[in-house]
Amino acid sequence: MTDLHRPPGRRAILPGMNTQRPIPLRPDVTAAAREWRRSFVDDATVRALARLRRTSVDEVRLELRAPVSPMKVGDFPGGSIAELMALADNTALAEIFDLAHKIDMTGKASFEVVLPSNVTEAVFVEEDAPIPSASGLFTGLAIEPPKKVALLAPITSELEYYSAPAASVVISQLLRIAVGNGLVNVMLGTAAATAAAPAGLLYNVPPLVAGASASEDIKALLAAISAAGISSRSAALIVASDLFAALQTQPWPLFKRKVIETPTLAPGTAIAIAADGFVVTGEGAPVVDTSKSATLHMSEIPAQISTPGTPATIAAPVVSMFQIDSFCLRCVARVNFVAAPGAVAWIQDATW
Repeated sequence: MTDLHRPPGRRAILPGMNTQRPIPLRPDVTAAAREWRRSFVDDATVRALARLRRTSVDEVRLELRAPVSPMKVGDFPGGSIAELMALADNTALAEIFDLAHKIDMTGKASFEVVLPSNVTEAVFVEEDAPIPSASGLFTGLAIEPPKKVALLAPITSELEYYSAPAASVVISQLLRIAVGNGLVNVMLGTAAATAAAPAGLLYNVPPLVAGASASEDIKALLAAISAAGISSRSAALIVASDLFAALQTQPWPLFKRKVIETPTLAPGTAIAIAADGFVVTGEGAPVVDTSKSATLHMSEIPAQISTPGTPATIAAPVVSMFQIDSFCLRCVARVNFVAAPGAVAWIQDATW
């Protein structure tokens, strides 16, 4: 029978009611709940770290996993699926690309950028006076679809046993050297265009005579661009490491022009390039994938593995990645670039 005179807040005790504590959850349910909480916290932590570091969630997960689990081939860039890897933001190539106008060549065989010259300047006009009509000369700056720059790098399977951060350092350094420096060397070179590569920006551009000081050389570079009818306001400087260090010591507090250090340039080389006349196509981001079954001609000047003939030609040495328990890293980037006539000026043998 119910106690009708119980104190306020007290629970009535009915006949047959179990007054013991509630039965706890089954151990498997408790473990599942604990695992869910742990995974939730881990996921939130990884996402917060990725956001703070401005990197990918996968990269943070690999670094957190590194002390207890070695990196496997499937964790390398690409694995079985090709993966885009952007170039490091602090490379000279990335800074040079940021200067240029980007053209999307998807589905196009060629593209021409219109460059106006000798255009009539606007003038003040009196009331009721005729307004002059503009005239000028328009020329086309042709740019072709992206060209391919590529590298193969065989890596022994012992690298699998490296921790994730160590392996990432090896791979990122490889990509920066192969793709970054390789593209910069061609872009800032004097070679003519070939079927495989575009012409260097310095092709058919004679160097200016070096002056007695940094300010004198910079004035000459900008003057050469202005003389070609291109505004030097958008011009940036690309210099060798020795000149970059010298610029840091100059007493120019109001010097605001962008300066890019490029270690691959010969000492004493300074280049000025006007962004208004500089165009690139392609992303410069290498597509990276790996293979454990590739057969490679181990040479910096590779040939076809075999060429039919009498007698047939066989490349040597040829190595099977599967047979020597290794894997191959392949890096392919597609990019093209062109500069308008007069948009680039350069000096060599400068002594700042």
